[in-house]
Amino acid sequence: MKKGLALVLAIALVFALFAGCNSKEKPDVATDPPTSGTDAPSQGTQAPQPTETEEPSPYNFAAGKYDVDERGFPTAPYEYELPLSTTDEVFTFWTTCWHMELVPEDGFGYLPNRMQEQELTGVNIEYEVVTQDVIMDQFAVRYAADDLCDITIGGTFYSTATIDENIEEGFYVNLYDYMEYMPNYIYQVTFDPADQDLYERVFYKKDIIATFYAIEDVAFIASNYLARGDWLDELGLDNDDIITWDDVHNMLTLFKANYCEFPFPMFSSIDMAGTYAFTSYDTLPAISTTAVGPAYQINGKVVFSHMNDTDREFMTMINQWYSDGLIDPSWSSYGNNTAFQDKTYSGQVGYVYMSPGEVDGYEKGTINDPDCRWDPIHKPLKTPGQVVHVGGEKSRWFYGSAVVSTKCTNIPLVVTWLDWKYSPSGAFICSYGPEGTLWEKDENGNPTATEWALSAPMGVAFAWLCMTFGFNALAEPGLEVCNRKYIMPGGDRMLAIHYYWDDYNYDGAYKWPSGVKFTSDQTDEINITSNDIVTYISENYSAFVDGSKPLSEWDAYVEQLHSLGIDRIMEIYQEAYDTYIASIE
Repeated sequence: MKKGLALVLAIALVFALFAGCNSKEKPDVATDPPTSGTDAPSQGTQAPQPTETEEPSPYNFAAGKYDVDERGFPTAPYEYELPLSTTDEVFTFWTTCWHMELVPEDGFGYLPNRMQEQELTGVNIEYEVVTQDVIMDQFAVRYAADDLCDITIGGTFYSTATIDENIEEGFYVNLYDYMEYMPNYIYQVTFDPADQDLYERVFYKKDIIATFYAIEDVAFIASNYLARGDWLDELGLDNDDIITWDDVHNMLTLFKANYCEFPFPMFSSIDMAGTYAFTSYDTLPAISTTAVGPAYQINGKVVFSHMNDTDREFMTMINQWYSDGLIDPSWSSYGNNTAFQDKTYSGQVGYVYMSPGEVDGYEKGTINDPDCRWDPIHKPLKTPGQVVHVGGEKSRWFYGSAVVSTKCTNIPLVVTWLDWKYSPSGAFICSYGPEGTLWEKDENGNPTATEWALSAPMGVAFAWLCMTFGFNALAEPGLEVCNRKYIMPGGDRMLAIHYYWDDYNYDGAYKWPSGVKFTSDQTDEINITSNDIVTYISENYSAFVDGSKPLSEWDAYVEQLHSLGIDRIMEIYQEAYDTYIASIE
């Protein structure tokens, strides 16, 4: 039914010309991969040798070659024998890139890391690359035309249908049916019983896996706020002493008086979903343009952000900061920190959300201060010692993801290729890229960043180079070796930033379980009811920041949410939450 509807929608859509997939013959990779990249499988039973009457298989699949526990899950990581395939099959991969200026003229597939992956695995991939500004529209076009690539990033995020519907209607492969071909992915998801969040994200249901997610090899707070540490020194301040919102306000006020006009370039979403910074008001103020919420629960009762007394209290403070001239007036145009990086490099901002891997590039790239230093700032609290209840989870799950199309002509091979990215050697190769680009060996044989990578070519910081010439964990699936971003002088200092952000009291009492799932009927009703609500929140909640919507209209704003049907959506969330709780008791 949905495929029929999709084809009808396709007629109504104006089709953009899809970028042609690159099919040129690629030259050999010039750099040698790590030795472990060609090791034979080290876990489980070895594959039987072919008899005289058997033809050798062109594939090095993992199925039947590793040990499993009583649940049927792998007991250890699995190393593939390479190449994975000796056939000339070609598969398509729909993905994105944040720095297209770094892509060779011949195409995305000619990036050195993409060439290395093809050379080692023998799997031929043609990439179709879309930019972030059109990615949702382009996905809608492909989905409506039932023309998904073999591998599509963000499939479960961009689609408004449920995972059940996408599998039942034949859009996405149920990867559960191919578990024997992905021992490394399943091992990473199941080896730690305490990591229930990751397990519940991957196992949509007991017998449904729709998505390969990006996974990090360690769990920590990936990104948050830093401030100009050299300015703090000159002002006689210490980042360790900046604990509360009042402390941050004082810091920004001094920055404004001494260094820059608008020190705080707040995001258009206000906070960054997933790695929240502003949670001490016991709400999650991040604005989504695609869904209601974020949702959380208090003593089992579902709560939506953006409509409670805590939200009004938070927004009252932010509105005051805007009135004080601390927040950049262009904040609503900042989707991420690359949108204002010229201001970061020129000292026009002093309190910026970034990942530790970006710090070195921003410090060295600052054009007007050779002493520039970025220091981490604690998540601001209302009072010292406050216990925060929501938004502080650490997870190995990361943003990148991909689904496999049922139209793929060799699903076991594509699943195997994706699983290789989670193997010990595959994770290293994909994370670091080929030797000589991002990294080289030091005197002890350990990876260290190349001078080219540290020079911030084209103004691109090292962390973003890693996303282009290594594993793009923001968009694609795989296992990220997180240490890859800290293989430069001073890398230990940057790695420690992750743990600095985690130094506060958090109990997760209001956490929304990732195992809560919705039925198809519930999802359909949510989608129909929420469209106007999402738009209304996006346009009106954010208007309280600059006062274009005065806070005196807060009650009327909330009343309109009720009129638009948000109570019914909360009822559906409550039903799904109660069903989940009953299932685990």
